Amino acid sequence: MTQLIVSIEDASVLQDIKKAIKLLRGVKSVKVCRQEAKPNSTTIKAIEDAANGKTIKCGDFNGYLKLVENV
Repeated sequence: MTQLIVSIEDASVLQDIKKAIKLLRGVKSVKVCRQEAKPNSTTIKAIEDAANGKTIKCGDFNGYLKLVENV
């Protein structure tokens, strides 16, 4: 079986597009897979920093509190 992936920007037309595709000869099924939202640039940088070991290490929770109070 061969698959065709169709990307849709406007979710309001999804049902109409599904109906239209189902009308095509040879179409066995139509499935909807929602794409997760992409993280913003701040989150991406934080993930990269953590992956590269650029993190803050504290001995215990009190050490963490002292660190964040000074920020």
